[in-house]
Amino acid sequence: MKTGVIVLSVVVALFGVASAVLGFIAEGTKLAPGDIKISRNECVYPDNPAYALGLVAALLLLVAQITASAVGGCCGCCKPRGAGFSGSKRSRSKRIIGVGVVLCLGSWIVALIAEWFFLRGAFWNAPMARGTAQGRGCYYLKDGVFRMGAIVSIVATVLAIISYIMLCAAAGGASTTTTTLGMGAVAGPSSAGNTKPDGIAVGQPAASQQHAQAV
Repeated sequence: MKTGVIVLSVVVALFGVASAVLGFIAEGTKLAPGDIKISRNECVYPDNPAYALGLVAALLLLVAQITASAVGGCCGCCKPRGAGFSGSKRSRSKRIIGVGVVLCLGSWIVALIAEWFFLRGAFWNAPMARGTAQGRGCYYLKDGVFRMGAIVSIVATVLAIISYIMLCAAAGGASTTTTTLGMGAVAGPSSAGNTKPDGIAVGQPAASQQHAQAV
């Protein structure tokens, strides 16, 4: 595996893990029912860290997904740059690309679910005043929303990294195949004269040489 692939995989993993960690912290700092105050006919939600933590967690996960997808090649035509294959490697490379693209799309679906958890948790922890629930008190965020977002974000990050590695491996195989095909000329003997290392014959045509020998 190339160093660049390892470095970028670590970067994406760091963004994903940071997003999950912030989600778990937000779960522990979210508003409890006792923190919400009722003033006249309004529920006053005080300022708390869970609001900012949820937004930052959603942003970090989005950055991780965009980075892995853009560099890995899921964007564009959903195939890695330089993807040209020939011979027996074509079928295997197509399978790798197909699996990589499916994992990439799957990671985005899972990431959007995690984003929904994070943004929903942030919304109900935003410092603002809301109307009461028709005499039934104030709405509040139930337990587990931020936690589910954190767990799902880890799954999305793992899928994105695997997809990125597979697409880069397919692109590397395409580059190797293209280079090999480009070196098809081989030096060899020629009846028309001497040969250069690239296989191009030099010297006089064979008919001229026969004519000279006859004279």
